[in-house]
Amino acid sequence: MSIAFIMLAGITYAYRAHVRSFEIEAKAQVKLDYSQKEEAVLRSLLSIVPNKAIGAMRRGSSSTAEIFTWETIFEEAIAKANAESAIEAEIAETFEREGLISANTGDSAIDSAGDIFSAVEGHRGLVNPGNDAEHGLLFDPKVGDKLPAPLHSTGGTFLLDREYPIVSNEKYYIPAWSKGLGVPASTHSRFNLLRYPNIRFGYAKPGDWFVGKRNWWAFSITFGAHNTEETGIPARRKNYLLSIYEVPSQLPMSSAGFLSMGQHEDGTAWRDTSFLGGVFAGRLETRGDVALTGGVFAARNSATFSNSTTVEGRAVGNDFDALGVREAREARLGDVFDASVGGDVGRVVFVPLNRGAEFFEFMGQSDGPDSERLSPTGWNAYSTGARQAQMRIRITRMASAGYQMPIQIRFYYRNRSGQLVYRTYTRGANWPTESESGGPEYPFQTDNLDLGKRALVLRLDRLPAFLDSLGDADDVTVNNSLVIYPDSNRSTVIAPSFPSADVDPVVVLRGGNDMSEYTNGFSFVTNLRTYIAESLNTVPIPTPSNSGYPAGQEFFPPVSLFAPEKRFGISLDQNSPVEFSGQLNSLKTDETDAFRPLDLQGADNGLVDPDLIHADLRHMRSPAELPPIFLMNWLVTIEEIHDRPSPAGSNAPGNGSGGGTTGP
Repeated sequence: MSIAFIMLAGITYAYRAHVRSFEIEAKAQVKLDYSQKEEAVLRSLLSIVPNKAIGAMRRGSSSTAEIFTWETIFEEAIAKANAESAIEAEIAETFEREGLISANTGDSAIDSAGDIFSAVEGHRGLVNPGNDAEHGLLFDPKVGDKLPAPLHSTGGTFLLDREYPIVSNEKYYIPAWSKGLGVPASTHSRFNLLRYPNIRFGYAKPGDWFVGKRNWWAFSITFGAHNTEETGIPARRKNYLLSIYEVPSQLPMSSAGFLSMGQHEDGTAWRDTSFLGGVFAGRLETRGDVALTGGVFAARNSATFSNSTTVEGRAVGNDFDALGVREAREARLGDVFDASVGGDVGRVVFVPLNRGAEFFEFMGQSDGPDSERLSPTGWNAYSTGARQAQMRIRITRMASAGYQMPIQIRFYYRNRSGQLVYRTYTRGANWPTESESGGPEYPFQTDNLDLGKRALVLRLDRLPAFLDSLGDADDVTVNNSLVIYPDSNRSTVIAPSFPSADVDPVVVLRGGNDMSEYTNGFSFVTNLRTYIAESLNTVPIPTPSNSGYPAGQEFFPPVSLFAPEKRFGISLDQNSPVEFSGQLNSLKTDETDAFRPLDLQGADNGLVDPDLIHADLRHMRSPAELPPIFLMNWLVTIEEIHDRPSPAGSNAPGNGSGGGTTGP
């Protein structure tokens, strides 16, 4: 009996140890399951949030506001991630067994987003927006010093941001909160210099300065709090920061579609071309010798490299993303990646806001009144160049439907009160030709080109004085952008074609050599073919103060030109050299038809001789280099805010430990 008792006790002890082992293993498995579900939910948010933010900017969003709320966003993320069960129903059906019972105690119905999500601090909402009015969060002793600089907005926009993901031009930086900003917010409030996040998608190198604005929202996730009794596992709360970086296009070259660089279409190598900074494309290809300095290659979908492609002197091969090669590069280079593809970078999404041909169009792009939208900024006003222009030239009458020569235009401009007003100019009434008395004072004229084209000529050198002569117009620091478009709703006006048809009018740019009066820059947008007849923007101006622009380098007014077709020169019998410095971007979205940035066309529609092209392509180094109109991208990230004790108020405005302004 003694021996039997000892054996029974041993068996009981072993059994209990085995049961405990199973319990520990089961809890570990549930914790792992929670972790995987949480990761799936976070990845789902990356694709859902930017689309909801865009939807909130669209006309009509105020009448369907419930589909853009944070509660709806989180519920959609839970559903998309299948966070209620460890196995999808479609997979369970493949077992061909009825009445399957899951042994995973972590599987349970989630009644509402509030079962998992909550604000990090304070109010009953599900997020804390990154707004300077969110005092409880910003002064929280545990997380306050780990947060980036908040944005400022009106009280109404702040309340909207608690309920919806709001991206708006009305959100901006203020001097009181300068943590992480590279230049003073007093001079660069809409966009500033930010440090590129530590992510593998190389639009810039981690830690490098880039031009942008960071919208962010803080929230908490607590997986398992609603079914702790079933699992026996205490719920763990984690804090996260979801960011939408507004990133103006600032690289030497970029395209949302297919970008091919290094050679012209006929296989001729690029000649006198230099790069300082990175390259981004939806699909990227290099041909021949391509050398980057001060930047890296980044593609959303795919990248193919020639055998002589280098970054900082290091060769980049097509196996850059292969297993083992990627890890070796990481060990050798640390956080810097010579090349990256968007699908391999974890909790990151890069969204080019490229509207294609719609970027040039003004007709039919109204955002309606503010009351019809959730965001104070309309989607078209935000993402199309035509709608962003401060001035307009609307062609309302042609000589005839068969002779598309403008004879009446309506000129819109901003007066000194900020209102958009207009004046109508008609041939034979109040719009003299160039050869008539008073004609040389007008910045817009017409001409029959030797090319056989009928042209509206824009004289940039005359525009400042012309605005001053109107009496009520603000100067070119405010009226710093212009869109020209034919009003095809008029009987004599025909909508332009692409490529440009023989009957279509064109625009000719003249008088732009000295742009020094345009101290805030100038942007031009049109849906017509544009001929750059003369040198443009060759006179430097003093570098803006507190801009972070490199000392000792010439600064020029930032200028941007957007047209579906550009031609260099205006004479058929002259093949002029083309020299330029800055950035080249494409509005093409097609990933089959390549954009070749240096395949420039002359007046005869033929390619400019490669030996006559000199391109000094470089990335922007300061928000002062931003022209009035530019292409926009969004970088969407999610990162954990590690909750550690920290001194109270360390992110307070004016507190030194919160991070002062430091120049690049």
